[in-house]
Amino acid sequence: MQYDRVQLKLSVKAAMRGARTRPMLMTLLFSVIVSVGTGMVNFVSRLLSGGMGGYSERLWAYILAGYEMDEAMERVLMDFMSRGPGVLFSIAVVGLVMSIIVYLWQSVMGVGYEGYALALVRGEDPDAGKLFCAFPRIGGVLVTRILTGIFVFLWSLLLGVGLVVVIVAMVVIAAVTDMVVLPVLVMIVGVVAYEIGVVWVTMRYALADYALLDQNLSGMDAIRESRRLMQDNVGRAFVLQLSFIGWELLSIALWLTGIAALVIPISIQVAYGRVSDIGGMIASAGVGLLIMLVMFLGGTILSLWLSPYRTGAMAKFYDWAKGAAPKGPAGWSGPTDYNWSTRSTISGPGPTGPTGPRDDPWN
Repeated sequence: MQYDRVQLKLSVKAAMRGARTRPMLMTLLFSVIVSVGTGMVNFVSRLLSGGMGGYSERLWAYILAGYEMDEAMERVLMDFMSRGPGVLFSIAVVGLVMSIIVYLWQSVMGVGYEGYALALVRGEDPDAGKLFCAFPRIGGVLVTRILTGIFVFLWSLLLGVGLVVVIVAMVVIAAVTDMVVLPVLVMIVGVVAYEIGVVWVTMRYALADYALLDQNLSGMDAIRESRRLMQDNVGRAFVLQLSFIGWELLSIALWLTGIAALVIPISIQVAYGRVSDIGGMIASAGVGLLIMLVMFLGGTILSLWLSPYRTGAMAKFYDWAKGAAPKGPAGWSGPTDYNWSTRSTISGPGPTGPTGPRDDPWN
């Protein structure tokens, strides 16, 4: 079954255009729901901790009040220590429990968004309720995410140990032989190999969430299915993810331009001592403030469009991998010749190549 990345991404954009409910609006709704839920949990955490809040929050409050950094840090520590060991232990326990709840909430909603993207690229025209499709599998989501995190951590740790051994060996060789260039080159190669290894390990589990939702698997079963589907496909999945780098860089450029447009004029005014309060700093920004707002709005719109595009591409990749892989334990009765088009969109585009269609400007 032939793989065609350009056709895959074109079909995702076609599915996004064909959806009655705009994917950008669904992404905005998803972001608001996740943010509100996270904020509510954090608010409850502050109430249960007696309104103490987090260390960084109180430190920032003291800095805004005019304290120097060292003095602000000392006051924050005194605030916490004055509550006594029992209260400190309770705050730590509450913080840990609330962090777990936030992680679970964001994980379940994240898997739900992947389920929405999977339904989108299959031409099912999902509504907002699809964002909550992972809640009936909340236990499986938690177990799968925890196991995946453990496996990635252990593999990364093993690769990290190998990298440390290489670096130490090269430092010893450089010290004994007075060689510099070769050990440095070997260390650079080792770092690159480590990064490639981490990417390879991470990509092996990239389809576990889709297997969880689509095949009713969880835990080790979902992880094994992801490894099966990713066999000989890790490179394809990585290149697919890498093909979005142009949009990512554009988004970062918009945000950085907005920040620079505000910070540079203020910094110049402060350097010359022309402002003395926050109001004067904002007023000194002038046009820079307007540019920042425009850039931030552009970056937000781009992010709302890019998120379903990128997630939908991985969902489409899952469908292709599931159809292309040999029949596994979970079975697969899908098509033997994959069609990149969706049921609710136009037919698949023409042939690819030097004169064929391009999914993104830089591809």
